[in-house]
Amino acid sequence: MKQYGTKTQSANQDPNPGLVSVTLAMLCLSIVFPAGVLHGDEIVVSGGRNYEDVTITSATWEQVQYRLPGVSTSQRVAADQVEKLIFDQEPASLSRGRGAIEQGDWEGAASALRLAASLGDPRQKADAMYLLGLALLRWGDQDPQHRPEAITALGAYLGQFEAQKDFYVPHARVALATVHRHLEAFSDAEQALAPLAAGDFGRHWIIGARLAQGTILQAQQNWIGAREMFSSVANDSQANSGMTRSAWLGYADCQLGQKQWSSAIDTVRQRVLEVRTSPSVRLDAAKARGWLIWGQATQQQASGDRTQLQWAMIRYLRAAVIANKGDSETLAEAIYRAKTVAVELGDEARVEELARRLQKLVPNSVWNK
Repeated sequence: MKQYGTKTQSANQDPNPGLVSVTLAMLCLSIVFPAGVLHGDEIVVSGGRNYEDVTITSATWEQVQYRLPGVSTSQRVAADQVEKLIFDQEPASLSRGRGAIEQGDWEGAASALRLAASLGDPRQKADAMYLLGLALLRWGDQDPQHRPEAITALGAYLGQFEAQKDFYVPHARVALATVHRHLEAFSDAEQALAPLAAGDFGRHWIIGARLAQGTILQAQQNWIGAREMFSSVANDSQANSGMTRSAWLGYADCQLGQKQWSSAIDTVRQRVLEVRTSPSVRLDAAKARGWLIWGQATQQQASGDRTQLQWAMIRYLRAAVIANKGDSETLAEAIYRAKTVAVELGDEARVEELARRLQKLVPNSVWNK
């Protein structure tokens, strides 16, 4: 098995490269500490100061509790504000699983996390079971036979930890809905989201459910219904920035589906690419997707015009450069679509170059089949 080392636990990652997903955006960031130096846990929050050098004592979907050094009493932060939980110490199998997910090695991740799922510590066991479901979901993007396994793994996690209000329960329900959507089991996808939509997990996850429901409508090519759902999220004052960006990207994807090329370009430029905000992995993923949509619209508008096709190529390659920081499926799609432009241009050398790059960088992607 490949060896990886990462200790970051993130709430979000996008399991579906073709359709915008909910609150699943870039799962793991590599955190490597110098040997022999002691560090505490860290709670990374949105729109505020992170909690560093703390001890995380519990994490539910309602709140994360922690202790400061030398303080016996616990303090708390609302889970809706938490983007990542970073643990200083965890078993090797769990750390390897996180690292394999970061590297896009879904088979290696599943192997390590199956071992980690037998851990005795409840926090570590919950993490391993949830991450196993995500790894199988992403592996299913490459080989659909793993999608039923993802459903089983996510169901096992929910069966054991939903009643305990574990931190990842609402995220797992979104992931479960995503797998069902991939399988075109749309009623099952809606059922997975039902507790979120009903408000059982608070206002934040009502918005999250609407975003996920938009992707279900989008998968059925119900462009008008999906646009209405995405618009309701994008214009909701209580939606966080990540949800808003995902909603606008979903809205632009629907405009592509409706062949509204200029409108799709305006949406991603004004709502995603030209918005000034602090850099982050999640923002990079959104911007990569935005450049990809812009490239698609440009290619469709080109109608054989070589200058416009070259601009489409530039935008696809821009998406690939940004996605190379961690979003393997967007990277693969961007290179694939750049290759289709090279075919239109009759540039055989570039076609071969991009095919080699696709095989080297993302050999197992569905875009490389």
